[in-house]
Amino acid sequence: MNMHVIDNAPMGYIDANGQPTGVHWEYLAAIENKSGICINKKLLPYSRLWASLAAGTHDGGIIFRSPDRDYLIEAVALIRTLQTVVIPRKGITINSYEDLTGLIIGKTRGTQLSDRFDADDTLKKYRLNHYQQAAKMIRAGRLDAVAGSDAVLHYQLAKYGAIQYVDLQGSFNLGYREQWLQLSKKSKHLDKVEALKKAITALRTEGVLNAIIDKYYGLSFKESVYLKSET
Repeated sequence: MNMHVIDNAPMGYIDANGQPTGVHWEYLAAIENKSGICINKKLLPYSRLWASLAAGTHDGGIIFRSPDRDYLIEAVALIRTLQTVVIPRKGITINSYEDLTGLIIGKTRGTQLSDRFDADDTLKKYRLNHYQQAAKMIRAGRLDAVAGSDAVLHYQLAKYGAIQYVDLQGSFNLGYREQWLQLSKKSKHLDKVEALKKAITALRTEGVLNAIIDKYYGLSFKESVYLKSET
């Protein structure tokens, strides 16, 4: 099977030794080992994922599940639920969703974070090409906040030297998104869904997937943020 890995650290990237690695890369390696199904992994930019899945030019991969795209894919199994957040620059307070009004909020192109936030055209959402751009703009004071997965934002802001410019304790919870292993409906391997599902269930039960998360994000980030939410 040919599976994508989102080309964005820490999900998927080339390490210092020139080797592909990352959270999703290791997830798929574990799924391959547990299921016995050969999986060819390839780094792929997010911007190309859905077009490739729609065309069936690759079989699938791990990505946020979106009901509006269920017609394109066969959902195999839940991998992990992630919080999506808005992290403000220091000196800016977000106590409620209404406090987002008027802020310039950076988010990477194509990412879906919550139904309300995604559909809200009254907000000033600045489309980013990558997180390095987000960090640079945060440091320069050109963004008031940045939105995305809490774990990925922690990793990326630290990586690009902007973590000290934001208020992690003031992060606002937008909601939750589910990462699923998903196959293109045009894949020739839909007969393997049950075997893949069984492997993922076992890996979650055995704590293998959590161990991979801890390896890349660290245990400390789980306890580092107090998330304010309307719920």
